[in-house]
Amino acid sequence: LRHGDRKLNSKWHTKYFAFWNTINEQLLCFGKLYQPVAYQLGLQTEPGTALLAGGNEIHAGPPTTESRMFAFAIGIPEEVIEGQHEDDDSVEEDEEENDGEVQYSPVLLHIDFCCLLFSMLDYEYNKHDNEDPVREAKHFLVDVLIELIIDYPMRAYLLQINEDRVGVRTWLENTLDLLENEQATNDLVAEAVNSDGILYSPDVIKR
Repeated sequence: LRHGDRKLNSKWHTKYFAFWNTINEQLLCFGKLYQPVAYQLGLQTEPGTALLAGGNEIHAGPPTTESRMFAFAIGIPEEVIEGQHEDDDSVEEDEEENDGEVQYSPVLLHIDFCCLLFSMLDYEYNKHDNEDPVREAKHFLVDVLIELIIDYPMRAYLLQINEDRVGVRTWLENTLDLLENEQATNDLVAEAVNSDGILYSPDVIKR
C-alpha cells in the first residue's frame, strides 16, 4: 500500500496496532487470509503423525470424526535471540508483546484493519471537501467484513477480542445473531460506518 511502510507507533491514533509495525508488513504476513484457500493436502495419516510446516500459512489437521489433539509450537532462530542487547530500550517491550506468534483469522484480521483504517481516514484524510469519499471507503471496508463473517460465522471470535473493545464485540455479536436478516444486517453496516465507538481502537475511543 502507498504510505503502508509508516511505523504505526508514530501516531497516537495508530499506536494501538504498533505490534503490526507497519501495515505492509502485516499484509505481507497475513494478506493471504483475504484469498480463498489455494489447495488442500490429501494426507492420509495415522494417530501420532507429526507435520512440520512453514510459517504464515493456514494449517488444519486432516479430516476426522475421532477425537484428536493439535499441538502448536513456535521456533525462534538463535541469531535473533543472540542479536538482542540489554541496552536496547525496545527489547523489554518486544518481549512482553511478542511472546508468541500473532494468530489471525480472516474476520479478526479485517476487524483490526478496519479499526486502523477508520482512524487514519478520520484523522488524516477527513476534511470538509472529502467527507463523501471517506464515508464510501468506510462502507466498502464494512461490506468486506460482512462478507467475511458470512463465510466464517463463528461465535468464537467474541472470545478472542480484548475486553476493552466493547463496542466492536457487541456489534459483532449482534451481527452474528442477525446475519440471516438482510435488513437488520444493512442496519448494522450503517451503524458501524456512522459510529465513533465501534470500529476504532480503545486509544481513539477514549480520546
